[in-house]
Amino acid sequence: MRNRFEDLENNRISFLDQRYYLVEAGATEKDSVWYPSCTTILDLFPKGAQFNEWLKMVGPQAKIIAERAAEKGSLVHNAAERLIKGEEIVWDDKIFDMETWQGVLRFVEFFKRFTPKVIASEVTIISHQYKYAGTLDIVCEMDGKRWLVDLKFGNAIYTTYWLQLAAYRKAWEETNPMFPIEEMGVLHLKAATRTEGKGNAIQGKSWQLARPPKNLPYEKAFGLFKKVLDIYNFENPEAKPKNLVLPMTVSLKD
Repeated sequence: MRNRFEDLENNRISFLDQRYYLVEAGATEKDSVWYPSCTTILDLFPKGAQFNEWLKMVGPQAKIIAERAAEKGSLVHNAAERLIKGEEIVWDDKIFDMETWQGVLRFVEFFKRFTPKVIASEVTIISHQYKYAGTLDIVCEMDGKRWLVDLKFGNAIYTTYWLQLAAYRKAWEETNPMFPIEEMGVLHLKAATRTEGKGNAIQGKSWQLARPPKNLPYEKAFGLFKKVLDIYNFENPEAKPKNLVLPMTVSLKD
């Protein structure tokens, strides 16, 4: 989903609010509606005691640290998307630092060792039944099962990740009922793992494909997501994006 549109003829640039998706709901553009993204909805879910302690510890620096972490995550995520499309990525120290490049290499190791067959990647999914949308990372087949995989490059795996995956799964199956999801996982590219694991583990040094915890199966995770969605809809009965339009060129001349 693009978040910037340049209009040279009218000398303006539009920055789009990525918290919402414009969804076609009729024959004309006027019939379209705005659906909130899954991540926007889940912003209402409690972050937990560990996150609150982190906020106390870093104080005013929290926003800066979070933005830098998000930038690194986006770099790794975008590199993974390019690799899936068949591109070759070359190290560039103007783009990658050691940490993000290691994340890319871990993604490559996962693909080479477990050879998932990609069915879809970076696909916008929509639930008209529950009126939300999102962009899933990967739907693939591994070991005869259809997986929904989300890429993460943070320091930990949070409960909201499983709720997000459950919401993606529901929307995917609403649109693709003939291709139901059988397994869900978070490909954590900054994990604390030290080995390739044993048995059916899908992991390597500092990365793993984590499955949902046993006490949070798909049905329960989606049930929690629906509760958060109800709260979001109550607090935002007429939610819509706030897009910013600015001129492309400026001058002090008359």
